[in-house]
Amino acid sequence: MHSIKAVRLLASAVAVTASALCIAVPQAQAAGLTAPAAAPGASVAAATPDCYGTCVLGVRAATHPTFDRFVIDLGEGPIPQWTTTTQTTPLTCCGDESSEHVVPITGKQYLKIKLSKATGFDFANSKPVYTSPDYSTYNFPSLKGQGRTGSTDPEGREFTIGLALGDHSSYRISKLTAPNRIVVDINR
Repeated sequence: MHSIKAVRLLASAVAVTASALCIAVPQAQAAGLTAPAAAPGASVAAATPDCYGTCVLGVRAATHPTFDRFVIDLGEGPIPQWTTTTQTTPLTCCGDESSEHVVPITGKQYLKIKLSKATGFDFANSKPVYTSPDYSTYNFPSLKGQGRTGSTDPEGREFTIGLALGDHSSYRISKLTAPNRIVVDINR
């Protein structure tokens, strides 16, 4: 019996509070007590990342009965163009030939994916937006690992990543929206 009364009292208190808030907000707006607007010419873009193209937010991978899937998650905007190359030599990363290092993932073959007009760095706010590790290994039948193979270059506006592949018959790359992403399916 006491719990029913307590619930009714709580419900009444919530209703009164919600009602007061609904009345107070329009009155505050009418009295000019709303949050100040941005000054003319002030930049509101600080909250919105500027990757000099589309932002590359991260990557993820999963295995399925007949294929392995690698996904590149993207921010808003146009989905970047991509080019691919395959190689049998290990992937290297970052810099000129004298400063490059081997990406620590191994496979029988490597698929390099270059996204044009995309980066993993927010140049407006001077911070990375790419949140995934620079490299990861997987114990999947066809996909053995991933690793970034390029550095952040605002003028190049390119993001490159490589996949270490095991036995596979083919791969297919497609784009999906809502949210934006590029999907690589590696068939067994």
